[in-house]
Amino acid sequence: MQFIDLSHAIEEGMTIFPGDPEPRIEPVETEPPWQVSRLSLGTHTGTHIDAASHLMPEGKTITQYPPERFLLTGIVIPLEGCGEDTPIGVEALRPHLKALPAGGAALLRTGWDLYWKSERYLRHPYLSPEAARLLVEAGASLVGIDALSVDSSVQGTRHAHATLLGNDVLIVENLTRLDRLASGVVYRCSFLPLPLRGLDGSPVRALAWRAAS
Repeated sequence: MQFIDLSHAIEEGMTIFPGDPEPRIEPVETEPPWQVSRLSLGTHTGTHIDAASHLMPEGKTITQYPPERFLLTGIVIPLEGCGEDTPIGVEALRPHLKALPAGGAALLRTGWDLYWKSERYLRHPYLSPEAARLLVEAGASLVGIDALSVDSSVQGTRHAHATLLGNDVLIVENLTRLDRLASGVVYRCSFLPLPLRGLDGSPVRALAWRAAS
């Protein structure tokens, strides 16, 4: 069984959302030969998952979701033709949603992970309001994207977060290596967060592997 790691490594100098805290990693003095490090980072650093409370103060925090919400089947939707800071429309999604398992993950492959650590990464495609609603109507339990956000980072929109999180659809951002997954094939996926009590999200080690036929 081959597992595909869909996560960016967490390190100093990595891409972050503008205004988020920079990751900091420093050694702690300990008795040799032991090594301990101090890690400081935001809850939405790197490949991460958004809880509803990320946008809605009264929404669920990350530890209020049962663990099974983060273990699910899903498909990759190919969207490599989308341009800089352009909306992903319903016409790009609809043909692929027939393969989406009930309560599954829709993983949006824009190819924008190729621009990780560059200025262009901030000008990624994003979900149109209609596309976000279509994903809810299609029964997605989680929407992932290989870009900084499901909303426009340039324009500062929030409609996609509001529609998805407002309808109990989790969001995973900054995925990578979705090009190693075939379109239309059902995969098993893990997006388990850290159990950060009362918080609005968490970095994840995102994995995908072929579901048994």
